[in-house]
Amino acid sequence: MALPINNVDANYEVDTFTLNSMAPPRKIVRRQLEIMIDFLEENKEMSKGIPPSSPISHHTIKENWIKLTKTLNSIEGGAKKAPDGWKKYWFEWRHRCRKKAANARRFQTKNTSGSHRFVPLNDLEVRVLDLNGKGSVSATISSSNKLENFLADDSEPEHALDSSEPIFQDMSQSIKRKSITDTLSRSGTPPPKWALELEDRRIAAEERMANALESIANSMRLQEERQSIIEDRIADALTAIARTLQDLNGSQKNVLQHSMMHSQPDHNETSSMKDVIFL
Repeated sequence: MALPINNVDANYEVDTFTLNSMAPPRKIVRRQLEIMIDFLEENKEMSKGIPPSSPISHHTIKENWIKLTKTLNSIEGGAKKAPDGWKKYWFEWRHRCRKKAANARRFQTKNTSGSHRFVPLNDLEVRVLDLNGKGSVSATISSSNKLENFLADDSEPEHALDSSEPIFQDMSQSIKRKSITDTLSRSGTPPPKWALELEDRRIAAEERMANALESIANSMRLQEERQSIIEDRIADALTAIARTLQDLNGSQKNVLQHSMMHSQPDHNETSSMKDVIFL
């Protein structure tokens, strides 16, 4: 059975939450993301959850998140979160990287000669995909300055980073405008109505497909969060059962010792009575 966390570690999450509620909003800096990925690459079980057959205990994973949180919160000028906050941010960031990679694969198969192109994956996002075994996407690695532009100035940069994802509507509209412009430049006359309707239907189909993929990704993320909550509850229940068994064993030993102490005087008294009768 794993040893309990000391009082400092046990109260660290509460203290960090109190600090977050009082401190001004801060953004997550690149150094914090680098530290997070470095730590998760050394402790890959933290990035994927704990399967039922895993030899790594839930208690060990929790201690590792507390350890990582202390390091991340010590970065000057960076955001400060509780262990659950950093854990939630990691799973959301991983989901965004997967979505961005899927967008990149889809748009790489189309004509990207225009000025509107998908945002390439940066070096940290490629490492996130490699960490989870999802493979990488051939894309130009952006500089660290681009990543800083992705991060917002509030305490929840999860929403701000969404701006780095390709926007389906803008891409679809740009493709539509480019197609119409090309047609006009070649023929010099407006395209027929049926051609415009066909183009609109094609764009609508692409948007529906993109929305369906996004819904599937959101469902998978929610499933991972529910699994994490269930694992926490199972671990707490097993801990409570173990403590109850220890208490029962201790009570049983006390009862046996008490019974033995009371039976010894009765035995001595019986022996004395036998001696008197014999005399």
